Amino acid sequence: MYSWRIVLIPFSLLYGLIVGLRNWFYQLGVFQSRSIPGASICIGNITVGGTGKSPLTAYIAQLFKEQNPVILSRGYGRKTQGLHIADPNSSASDIGDEPMMYWTSFNHKIPVVVAEKRQTGVNWIREHHKNSLIILDDAFQHRAVKAGLNLLLMTYDRPVFKDFVFPAGNLREPRAGMKRADIALVTKCPKDLPENKKTLFRKKIPLKTEHIFFSEVIYGELKGLFGAVWENFDQLILVTGIAQPEPLYRFLAENHRVESINFPDHHSFTREDIQQIQQKVATFAHQRCAVVTTEKDAVRFAEWQEVILESQIPFFVQSISLKIDREEDFKALLKNYVVRANERGC
Repeated sequence: MYSWRIVLIPFSLLYGLIVGLRNWFYQLGVFQSRSIPGASICIGNITVGGTGKSPLTAYIAQLFKEQNPVILSRGYGRKTQGLHIADPNSSASDIGDEPMMYWTSFNHKIPVVVAEKRQTGVNWIREHHKNSLIILDDAFQHRAVKAGLNLLLMTYDRPVFKDFVFPAGNLREPRAGMKRADIALVTKCPKDLPENKKTLFRKKIPLKTEHIFFSEVIYGELKGLFGAVWENFDQLILVTGIAQPEPLYRFLAENHRVESINFPDHHSFTREDIQQIQQKVATFAHQRCAVVTTEKDAVRFAEWQEVILESQIPFFVQSISLKIDREEDFKALLKNYVVRANERGC
């Protein structure tokens, strides 16, 4: 916790009290929480900012691609409201950047549904995809619906047990919220994290030891956007609108000269933003320069494809994936749950 945030502790205590009461009312049944029929997995966190939910959502959708998964999201940052079903004409403005990323990366073969009220989305899915596995993206605090399996994420460098409730800290709710999870995944771990450090970490998470896993981000190849072809560029400009661009910057800087332009998380790019990028590239006029962005940002840049092509600036997308320790055990927990849920639904 930053030292200057200490002055915000009274506001955090008030916020924590309100959220704690809300959770207590759900526990008592004062507020109704409806169990989702059939198999459903909630992927969420109790930390403000990026914990790696999107890569894990895609990972689970790929793992269960034979079980007819459907991804359900709020669709944060979209310009529409209510229930919206992704279709070939959808854009990030219609359904949000993360849902659009899922829709695009799975080549429109996995349904993506967005709804502020998750119950509305659940009802639609169960009507149109009766026996599907519902994957709820970022719904841990959405208590109006209750998933069959709750998967909680936290980053290694910002552990929940060392944090404080917002605004003095980065927690969306008090630490006790961890107890609602069935499985915890510690993300963005250093490479080859020693077992003794994992053991110390596990001791501070109120879940079964065998239900706590660790993962690291694996950066894949740079993929050309809008037909760009990779060369040995002299300079890269990293352009992002995500919560934590620093790890990607450090990775690229290992082998390239990199400068960055950072926008707020879920930022909707404008013509002025494209001009800003052009101006930045122009400062390297005598060098071969390319722009690198993330998969989530790429779907928002898609709406500016024509302008970007006219600029003749090559854009590339950094692909990422997860490497999960004890991966077979992790998969087994998920698969066993889905099998049991489907059997109960028969």
